[in-house]
Amino acid sequence: MKLVPVLNRVFRSFKINKPLLILLIGIDLIFISAHCLLLFGIIDYNLDFSIEKDFGYAEFYQYIKEFGIFLILIFLFYEKEQIIYLVWAMFFLYVLLDDSLSLHEVYGVYLADYFNFQPKFNLRAEDFGELLIFLSIGVLFFISIIFAFFKTDLMGRLVTRNLFILILILAFFAIFVDQLHIMVPSGKNKFAVLEDGGEMLIMSFIFIYALSLKHTIKSPITY
Repeated sequence: MKLVPVLNRVFRSFKINKPLLILLIGIDLIFISAHCLLLFGIIDYNLDFSIEKDFGYAEFYQYIKEFGIFLILIFLFYEKEQIIYLVWAMFFLYVLLDDSLSLHEVYGVYLADYFNFQPKFNLRAEDFGELLIFLSIGVLFFISIIFAFFKTDLMGRLVTRNLFILILILAFFAIFVDQLHIMVPSGKNKFAVLEDGGEMLIMSFIFIYALSLKHTIKSPITY
């Protein structure tokens, strides 16, 4: 299997889903705008419109996208019978569970207490616990992905490379901007919009990319 035909097929399939991508991004922007209007007191205060609220309207929308990505990757694993898709599916299942159940926050507090972390750099002790959770989970999945990477075909490697890039962008908002959100109290609201809004937008791109893979893999590649 040659690389160029694979790339062409992936991007061609992505274009097929362009209307859906526009729709998802549009919904993201509506939620982000509603959150901003909420902050400025332009609309009646209702936490369900906040993009920061767990199980709020925006968060629930995010859960749907994450669950959709998980299902698509499980389908790809079934179709291709390659472990790399299962590993990625488990990664997004973890993302869904972490988002909905606040796993890194709950266990971050536990680890902070266990290791007796101390506040530093305007970060709370539990923030260091959360970073340790992210690091541990990241290393676990990275090792799993590397192991599966060398056992998959060219398409699987291409998918992994592209998903890895998208995940790095997601991590920038979910981890780096999240810490700035805490370290710089004066910019709390701005960083909150950047963090959660950025996560929503990137997850929409990941969903569309995963959906495009379903079309790509089901359609034979021509040379």
